[in-house]
Amino acid sequence: MPFPAYERGTTRHPLDAVPAGLRLTERSVVVPPRARDAVAALVSSWEFKRRAGFEVPADAPAADGEGILAKRMFGIRFAEPVRVVWAGRDGFGYETRPGHPLYGEESFVLDADGVFTARSLSCPSNLFWRLAAPALRLLQLSVSRAYIRIVQSEIATASR
Repeated sequence: MPFPAYERGTTRHPLDAVPAGLRLTERSVVVPPRARDAVAALVSSWEFKRRAGFEVPADAPAADGEGILAKRMFGIRFAEPVRVVWAGRDGFGYETRPGHPLYGEESFVLDADGVFTARSLSCPSNLFWRLAAPALRLLQLSVSRAYIRIVQSEIATASR
C-alpha cells in the first residue's frame, strides 16, 4: 500500500488542509520575549528531543542530515531513522525514514510572533504499527505534551 503524499517541509508552517491518510498533531505555546532566545537555541538543536526522552544524533540538525532517534519503552529500544528536512535558528523539521514506526514529518518552530509549535503529520509506517496504532497514538500525544512542558520549563527558567 503506498504512503499518502505530502509536500516535503510542509510542517514548517500551519497547514490549510491535512493530506488524506495522514494525522496532524499540533501543540503551541506563546513564548514571552525574555525567553525567546533560550527557546530558539533549544528548538534548533537535538537537545529538545533529548529532553523529551530520546537518544539523539551527536551532530546538530542540518538540512539533509540523517540520524537515528531512539526511545526505550518497556525495556525495548525503538530506533527511529530520520532525515532533517530543514534547520535554522527558528527550529527544525525532519522526515521519517524506513524503519521508523511512523511515516511522515515532524517540526519544532518558534515563529516571528514568539509562538512555539510542535507539529507532526504522520501515519503508521507498516501493518505492525497499524495494528498498534491506538498505543502509538497515545505515545505520540504524550510526547507532544512533553514538548510543551519542555518549552514551559525554559520560559520559567528565563523568568527567574
